[in-house]
Formats: sequence, structure tokens, C-alpha cells
Amino acid sequence: RMSMAWVSPPFDALEDAVKHPSYPIGMRMRAAYFLRQAYDDAVRNREPGVGADVSDHDAAAVSALSAGLLDRQHGSLLRHEFAYVMGQLRDERCCPALESVLLDGSDCVMVRHECGEALGAIGAKRSIPILEEAIEANRGSPEIGETCELSLAHMKWRAAGDSADGEVERGDEPAACACMLAPFNSVDPAPPHPSHVNVSTNDLGSLLRDSSRPLFERYRAMFSLRNRGGPGAVEELGQALIADTSSALLRHEVAYVLGQLQHPSSVEFLGESLRRTGEHAMVRHEAAEALGAIEGRWEECELLLKEFSSDEDVVVRESCIVALDAADYWGHGSAAAAESKERKSDNPGDGKEEYHQASMPSFVRQKAFKDEKADGRCSGDHIINVANRQANYHFNV
Repeated sequence: RMSMAWVSPPFDALEDAVKHPSYPIGMRMRAAYFLRQAYDDAVRNREPGVGADVSDHDAAAVSALSAGLLDRQHGSLLRHEFAYVMGQLRDERCCPALESVLLDGSDCVMVRHECGEALGAIGAKRSIPILEEAIEANRGSPEIGETCELSLAHMKWRAAGDSADGEVERGDEPAACACMLAPFNSVDPAPPHPSHVNVSTNDLGSLLRDSSRPLFERYRAMFSLRNRGGPGAVEELGQALIADTSSALLRHEVAYVLGQLQHPSSVEFLGESLRRTGEHAMVRHEAAEALGAIEGRWEECELLLKEFSSDEDVVVRESCIVALDAADYWGHGSAAAAESKERKSDNPGDGKEEYHQASMPSFVRQKAFKDEKADGRCSGDHIINVANRQANYHFNV
């Protein structure tokens, strides 16, 4: 299998994009994820034996994302996305900005929730009292309180190390648990449980929907279902999305997970969630982003996203807009298809230079890339090089 090696636009262009709230939201969104790649590249290049040029792009990426998060002119959707990316970096230098926003009661709940989740992903000891303070100060805001409780539970689980799941008997724990071998590289708010390999898909769904169980346990069932995948897992997740009434936080995470799976059978569930105008905005927004990741039934998804791209809620509206923008940017939207068709008619040839941009990860896919799926979409260095040229050319479009 070949590995992915996308080349980002120039770093200074990325920094510039997240400095200017007046720039198109799709462009700023892409810049956030290109900054994540630049951060990863800078850290990886310092590994012994790599031999690549060493830059300070990791520190600069943290600084740029932190500044973007603190600038309210970017709007709640983009700022919450900045916070998500910062959590995925797992860099303690992100903590000051995340902690500041989390504790600011005047800020948007969705942005503050994402900051709390990001702090859990980073797992710095310095953040424990901050998360505890946020719980006490937000008793009337379950989105904040539940998020911080989950983050603390995950940090406690991580600190326990090998004994974290000690309740599982050795004879019942497989040497390589299928539930734990996740093809996703996202830092999640809860890990699957090793014992879930012996639990049926239906029973995992029941655990996920059981509001009497601790939220951390329900999240673990959710991510076990995600890692298991397939129509059965999607059905259980989808039922939780539309049937749960206990936690908007849980429903929004279910929508996120369905976006990671990109399974066509999730369209009905996600569509119903998006159509529910009385649903929490962060759930509907996540459903919209998830629909933007599903190519298998793109025409249906596109119609839904267009329908709600003028929604009264600005976060839902912008989520639909950036999902449509990403589809066109990466090549599977209707506008991109029309442009490609026009290009072919103007420049007939043997097709060797034709590149289907859907091979590159949209901002939704970059949240959790499936390596084998990505590798299966590309056939050689030539394709990668064409992709990189187009990524740089279209960055400002």
C-alpha cells in the first residue's frame, strides 16, 4: 500500500487565513486542518533518522490556532473547529487558550464544550482543576458539565494505564481486540472497552441508548460500534441519534461518528436529525457535517445541505455551507463535477492528468482518516503530485 503525502499550501498562507475573519469560511476551515498537518510534519521531522529540515511550524501552528480561537469574529462554528484541531494536537501549549474560553461564561456553549473536550484529549494535569471548576460553574449547562466530566473520566482512565480495564478477566480479553484496533486516528473522548469484542452489536446499541448508565460507558459503547462498522453498527448508532432524549452531547457525538463511518445507510438518520429544528444546534450542525462526508448518496445529501444552507440558526447554516464548499473543493460536489466536465470538453486527451479530488480528505475526513480507505483511492505518486498542485492552486478559491 502507498502512504498519503499531501503537501499543504505555504505555511504563511495558512497563518494568514486564520488571522482574517473576513476570508471565506471554507478557506479558513481548510486552513485549520492544513495547520494540523503542518504541525504533525514538524513534529515528525524531529524524529531521529528522519533527516528532514526542522521548522518551528508546530509552535507557530499552536499560536495561530490559539489566536483564531480567541477571536470571536470568526464565529462559533469555526472557533469550535479550531478548538477541535487543538485537542487533536495533544500539545500542552494549547491549554491556556482552551482553558480561557472554557471558563468564559459569556462565550458560546458549543465553543466552550469543544474546549473542554480538547483539554480531555490533551490530558494535561494542569487542566484538572480547570475542568472541575467548569463543572461547578455550569450546573445549569449540561453541554459543558457533561463534557468536562467525560474529559476527567478519560484522563483518569488514561492515568490508570494497564489497570484501567482490570474488571475484564484475562481469559475473556483477546490478545488483539477487534474493537480496539481502530482504523481512525482521531483522539476520541472515550476509548472502546476490550470486553466489547464479546458483546453483540445489538447489545452495544442497547448500552449506548441506556440513559441509566454513566455517559462514559455509553461513549465507550459508541466508539466500539464505530470501530466494528457495517450496516448493523450504523443502525444502532442511527437509532441512538433519533431516539435518545437524555443528552444532546451524546447525540452530537453519534452524528460525528456516523460522519466518520461515511456509510450510505446513515443518510436517513442524519437527515432526520438535521430536519429537527427543535434539536440542539450542535447536534444538527454535526449531522450536516456528517452528511457532507457521505459520497455514496451525494445527490440526496447535497439536496439536504442546500435546503438547510439558509437555516435560521447560523451554526447549522454555516455547517451546510462549508460541507457543500468542501464537496466542491475536493471534487465530488455538483459544481466541481460541472467544472470537470467543462475542462474535459475544452481539453480532450488521454485522461492521464485527470484527478478526482475526492481522493483527498475533506475537513470532515481529516477528523479521522481511515488509512486503508485512503490508500485504496490513490494509484501512484503521479496522482499525489497532481493532487498537491491542485490543492495549492485552489486554496484561495
